[in-house]
Amino acid sequence: MLFAAISANAQIDEKNEVPFINVTGTAEKEVVPDIIYITISLADKVVNKDNYTITAQDNKLKEGLRSIGIDVKNLALSGASSDIVKRKRKDKSVLDERKNYVLKVSSATEVSKVFEMLHTINIDEAEVAQTDHTQMESLRKEVRISAIKAAKDKAVYLLEAIGEQLGKPLMIVEENSYVTSTLLYQTNVVNRYDGGESIEENEPDFKKLKIKFSYNIKYSIT
Repeated sequence: MLFAAISANAQIDEKNEVPFINVTGTAEKEVVPDIIYITISLADKVVNKDNYTITAQDNKLKEGLRSIGIDVKNLALSGASSDIVKRKRKDKSVLDERKNYVLKVSSATEVSKVFEMLHTINIDEAEVAQTDHTQMESLRKEVRISAIKAAKDKAVYLLEAIGEQLGKPLMIVEENSYVTSTLLYQTNVVNRYDGGESIEENEPDFKKLKIKFSYNIKYSIT
């Protein structure tokens, strides 16, 4: 979906005595993210009175990813030069050893499978950290072009209404531009575990990424 809006006003450049029209064109587009990053943190803990080490969790994690059809190559260490990060706990004079990963997946269905698997192997520290799109650069270009075209089209028909013609652009300024970053609705994942529903019955949902650009363009009037 692509949306465009425009505002305009006509004036005279007193310095150069050139009549001009100022037009602002805005365009936006929404897309479903197809790049999702999940952060996963492993730490030694006790499960059912047994020690559940980082090494054991690491092995279970990689086995679990293979079992749900996700390439382990999409799992990368996060923010550390070594695979084990040691940090001092706030309340104790001991070091807390952790292993931090970032997992890249491509759909809400894969996210659902990952969280289901993590729940099964007792790895709880995980969350969706970021979303993106594989065609983001071309999408940004498309929205930029749409915003500029919207501004020009508006300027043309406004000037035609008063018997004037559009001249060359004197100034183009990009403003109010952004790409939203959206996260998973975590409640859907919690409901999956509590209710034991199938993936098809309760998919996790993502908000669409919104890409928006605005341009203020100053055109001469001929």
